[in-house]
Amino acid sequence: MTASLLDGIEIDGAPAGALYPGWTAIHRQPVVGQFEVIVFQDEASQRQACWWIENGVYKASHVLALPPEAQNDLLTAMDPLFWPLAEGVLGGEIRDDARTFRTDLPEIVFRELSGCWLGRHAPHAIFIAAGHADSGEALTCPDGKPVAEGRMKALLSAKRTGSTLIVSSPFSALPVRAQIEMKLGSSATAYRFNDEAENAVFYLVWDETAPDRRPSFYYPKGPLLVSDAPSGPLFPGWILEWFARHADHADAIRSARPFLPEDFGVGQASSLRSPKTTQDDPTGSPSPSVPPPSHEQSINASPITEAAAIQKTAEPIKAPQRSFLPELPLEPAPVVKSPPKKGLFGRLKALLGRDGE
Repeated sequence: MTASLLDGIEIDGAPAGALYPGWTAIHRQPVVGQFEVIVFQDEASQRQACWWIENGVYKASHVLALPPEAQNDLLTAMDPLFWPLAEGVLGGEIRDDARTFRTDLPEIVFRELSGCWLGRHAPHAIFIAAGHADSGEALTCPDGKPVAEGRMKALLSAKRTGSTLIVSSPFSALPVRAQIEMKLGSSATAYRFNDEAENAVFYLVWDETAPDRRPSFYYPKGPLLVSDAPSGPLFPGWILEWFARHADHADAIRSARPFLPEDFGVGQASSLRSPKTTQDDPTGSPSPSVPPPSHEQSINASPITEAAAIQKTAEPIKAPQRSFLPELPLEPAPVVKSPPKKGLFGRLKALLGRDGE
């Protein structure tokens, strides 16, 4: 098997010969133009490696190690595949000219290509260790978009529960629902979010080799990457590779349902407008003896506490509506007291005109 996959390959002007002990050639695949790739695997560790071949001649064992002219030719030939995705769905709107996809290339091959191509054409993402978010300080992304205090720390505390992932956007603080789940091989899982209020696409990525580690945050337009994962710097290329493999991503994103109030189980959020009613009052009229919902009760009705917070001021000022919850009154509604009932003595005093006594 190894001999047949290496047939016709030359290294330093001689036919390719013996390999390192334990390594076997498992795949040979045309890539583009005059370029081919051969994938090897170590039997003991299952690690994989590549040989990049141009016109039957071994050139390098990684795209980054290719001679400059060969590297330029290879990556330029990948432009029709990667450009529409990198300028479109990766960080913004879906482009209609994204029609080229590849499902024939082994994962290790595609990851080398996508990572090197993105590193060549895209601005290098600013890399920040996730531990810096623990301070809760505000930050400004490289593109100038601000992230307020505490938002990044809260975002990186997100947990997967098995259902659809919903988080608070670091930009608007509004709840956003994951549009798609992206299995990046067995190494990681990414979720794409779109904050329409701020026109910002971002990703949360979990390292599946350490699933208890906090997620990584990737904002392509920044470009900003916040991560503690050892493979964190590779995540942008892996996400681009995922899009290049999946022709159905556009339909999946367009059909993704936006966040709705019932996603948090707040099915009767509008009832927070009205005071409580007692069980013996079937008409639902306000009871003077029961106060309106307290500030704490209103906030506890939703997991998104900051977006629903209400402050009392001397003169009521309408707070900006930044939450899915309905606007609540800033001050308790005045309680109208009925006049006290007069007994027999009181009515006699009224008849004699002595009410004021």
